[in-house]
Amino acid sequence: MPAPLPLETRVRIASALVEGNSLRATARMVEVARGTVLDFALRLGEGCIRLHNRMARGLAAHVIQMDEMWSYVQKKQARVTAKDAAEHGDAYLYVALDANTKLAISYHVGKRDGENTEAFVKDLRARLTVVPHVTSDGWQPYIEAMFANFRGSADYAQCVKNYRGGPQRSPDHRYEPSRDVFVTKTPVFGAPKDELMSTSFVERFNLTTRHTVGRTRRLCLAFSKTIRGHRAAIGLGIASYNWVRAHGTLGTTPAVAAGLAERPWTLAELVTAALAEEDTAPPVPQPLKLEPRPGEEPAPARELPGGRGWLRLVSGGSATSTPTAPQPPPVALVAAPPEPEPPPSEPPPAPGPRRMVQLSLFGELE
Repeated sequence: MPAPLPLETRVRIASALVEGNSLRATARMVEVARGTVLDFALRLGEGCIRLHNRMARGLAAHVIQMDEMWSYVQKKQARVTAKDAAEHGDAYLYVALDANTKLAISYHVGKRDGENTEAFVKDLRARLTVVPHVTSDGWQPYIEAMFANFRGSADYAQCVKNYRGGPQRSPDHRYEPSRDVFVTKTPVFGAPKDELMSTSFVERFNLTTRHTVGRTRRLCLAFSKTIRGHRAAIGLGIASYNWVRAHGTLGTTPAVAAGLAERPWTLAELVTAALAEEDTAPPVPQPLKLEPRPGEEPAPARELPGGRGWLRLVSGGSATSTPTAPQPPPVALVAAPPEPEPPPSEPPPAPGPRRMVQLSLFGELE
């Protein structure tokens, strides 16, 4: 039986992986066999998933953004045949991000379908304690999943970015972003606010993930061979994002901003905690409390029976203090009679015949 890796070597492997390096590159950098790196990466990533499941609970996330990020396992979906395994092809990362603390609250890896969307939203609902303001893209299964799990106890809207089709671009400009983009914001249920309907933060998180989890990068040979390895790699990347890497906007880690940790963790602490983490049952949904969002005043509200949501007074719904008596309609003013038109004038007389006149160019002759 081979000797276990020392903690220093484990930290070096984890450090190389969270910087986007592949398994083979990590093995060359640390001078460890590729099989050893693969086995350790699987155990570490699955431990990070268990760690997130236990610690990311009871969150008072008031503003949440949801999105999906595309990647694939073994081969792209267009090349998948009936003989391939069900896990081959598209593998989407569903993620819900707290817009205030930048914490990745919940994530799920699977196909982009109604079943995986339902599982993702169900897990998100179980980790919250307050009525959230949720914004997603235009993926239609979100509507049914949000209504089934939140049952009206959320302000939900969809924010869709539209890209106008234009003439076909040359190969040099194929991946250039569109310049004619307009955003459509659609309230679905609740009382979502226009200024909070955005998915910019979670899309920026997707970009960070593509840089830190190497197998999610596009247009290269970095891709997962199994769904287990894919989920483990994403679990390690998100755990490092939440607990270890300081966020540029916050100046600290999202876990500290959300109250899940007293200080940023070192990578060695994350490795030790993840490898020692035991399996824990998923969280159970708790009743959601209606609390004012940061910077807002509390508004009158009453919970509806049967868990059907809240009856709230939102901006623009206040009534006048005392009713006013109806006023009679204004009296129409009688218009003055129009002035009579002047009689038509006589036409001018016709001009007479012209008279021939001889002009002298040299004056009078004597």
